[in-house]
Amino acid sequence: MALACLSARATAQSYPLSASPDGWARPTSPCVYDPATKLCAPTTASAPLPVLTINRAETFQLATANTASAPVTLVGGSYILAQSCTGYGSVSLRYRGPDGAAMVAMVTKTAADSAGGTLVQLGGGAIVDVSLSGTTGCNVSLTRVPQ
Repeated sequence: MALACLSARATAQSYPLSASPDGWARPTSPCVYDPATKLCAPTTASAPLPVLTINRAETFQLATANTASAPVTLVGGSYILAQSCTGYGSVSLRYRGPDGAAMVAMVTKTAADSAGGTLVQLGGGAIVDVSLSGTTGCNVSLTRVPQ
């Protein structure tokens, strides 16, 4: 009801993110910050908060020539784990556990992929790596499926 009383000019104003003048309260409504102008414009029906859409592909080579790479951080979503080895033991995709240190096995493969890979779901910010055991000539990749 209170917003209906404001003029279009009042709702379209931008304000700097600096200290408020004495006697004035800082705006507490959601706003969109523009780093170029250092202004924060209030959100409206015609200018809502931006929505992050992650529609990007990313591919990580988790192992090359039977040598595992360092852990990688993912944006999250659906991924295809593809692996091929000249000799199989086990290839395990692992993620960093809730303790922040231990790597927990998520998928373990003991044979070649039959359908182009294994579909896995991973959360945003997940840290993953692979563990190779008893394998030779392994190459492992993890590719994000764009939404």
